[in-house]
Amino acid sequence: MTKNEKKIIIIVAIVSVIAIIGAQIYKTVTAFHYEDHLDEVLISVDGDTLTLREFGYYIYTTEEFVQKQALIYDPEDHLHWWNTHFSAGLDSQFVSELAMKTAINTYLSHEIYYSEAHEEGTELTSSEEEAAKAEAKELYQKMSAIQLERTGLNEALIYSAICRQKLAAKYAGYLALGIDFSGYEDEPSALLSGDGDYFQSVILPQHKVEINEKLMKNLKMGRITVNIDSF
Repeated sequence: MTKNEKKIIIIVAIVSVIAIIGAQIYKTVTAFHYEDHLDEVLISVDGDTLTLREFGYYIYTTEEFVQKQALIYDPEDHLHWWNTHFSAGLDSQFVSELAMKTAINTYLSHEIYYSEAHEEGTELTSSEEEAAKAEAKELYQKMSAIQLERTGLNEALIYSAICRQKLAAKYAGYLALGIDFSGYEDEPSALLSGDGDYFQSVILPQHKVEINEKLMKNLKMGRITVNIDSF
């Protein structure tokens, strides 16, 4: 091997090492750290904002529900279910994407019904508020330390979310009594839910919704409060 060939090999090796180090540095610098964005606005509905921290309730409850399915689908690889793709034409999506869609729509329905309930003077009774406190305490105590740290949730935020959910459900029940659902196949409760046809086609379009897409694209359902050890 000539001196020139040795020099070329050394130069190529050095360049390769520099490229690898550079790639690692870039990955580290540009990595998304969920906890650093907790107080950024994620969703706005008619001017009322929700931070990522507050949305943590919907992330946790949705991930908890889907994770139960994942455990049944593949006990050895829980992410297998989250990464499963369903082909349905233009609606083809991964389970993780469907889960996020459900979490968002659930919040949107809760917020819209909650706000309308307040406008019409509908409130929770003291017994309903007490039930919400008990549920919030139970959920808070069930969450692990790392789940609480990741979401930034505390008992007060969980209580607020559950109150919103309960009042929304109460108002939706009243709303269903005055709506003609002719032409729809599902039950009124399903139609008025976040993913329901009536909510999506009639109610939601009446409201201004803004989503922080830059932040949202970094949220990977199935890896926030579950499967944390799979990173």
